[in-house]
Amino acid sequence: MNRYGAGIDSGSSFCKGALAGGRGVQALFTLPAGWDIAETGARMLAEIRKAAGSDRDGELPVAATGYGRGQIAGCTGTLSEISAHAAGVEYLSPGARTVIDIGGQDCKVITMERGSVREFQMNDRCAAGSGRFLELICARLQADSVVMEALLAEGRSVALNSTCVVFAESEVIGLLARGVSREEILGGAAASLAARIASLAARLPVAEPAVLSGGLAESQGIAQALSRALGIKVQPLRNGAYAGAIGAALRAAAFP
Repeated sequence: MNRYGAGIDSGSSFCKGALAGGRGVQALFTLPAGWDIAETGARMLAEIRKAAGSDRDGELPVAATGYGRGQIAGCTGTLSEISAHAAGVEYLSPGARTVIDIGGQDCKVITMERGSVREFQMNDRCAAGSGRFLELICARLQADSVVMEALLAEGRSVALNSTCVVFAESEVIGLLARGVSREEILGGAAASLAARIASLAARLPVAEPAVLSGGLAESQGIAQALSRALGIKVQPLRNGAYAGAIGAALRAAAFP
């Protein structure tokens, strides 16, 4: 890979960026999504161009993906989140067959072969099947990512009955009032999220190697919950949160 390309993944919680070229991915970037998608995208592109160097500023192809991709100015092209994540995961974990992408707004299960998408299923209608569900539970339990992993490592859980994020928060408040531990509540939330994702995956020929992408990509606890729910080993993926941006950057580098 001699040509350089930039990728921007405009998500609901974060805007991620990647610069690819030379011998692979050169740099990764993150910005909070904010309310102004176009402004955040412009700042991200400026950061990537700065890292690329002034000599490539005018010739750097840029591909955008994510739900806000249509508002990113200065793009050479756009691509779907499904294709971007498949390409990014193939770079990060060559030979992966199944991708589970847990985003802030939705969840996607993708089956692929050598980086090419075969089939996929997507949940974008209910927040209980997305990262927002776990984010809300963790906020109520005052658990950051480090504490979340420690709590999930305990392997304890209590069944959550609510099928809606709003009602789940009320249920968590009730459980805390009864003295149920944070470990059990968070374990139950992880199991509930994994069960919803497993219902999507049941429609697909999922196979190993299976990896995570998205904001929870490096969570060992979530990977283990998904492994139990799916009946296959799901592996956390280093830098998996940037899979969409990386896939977009690699495609941009290949633009004619």
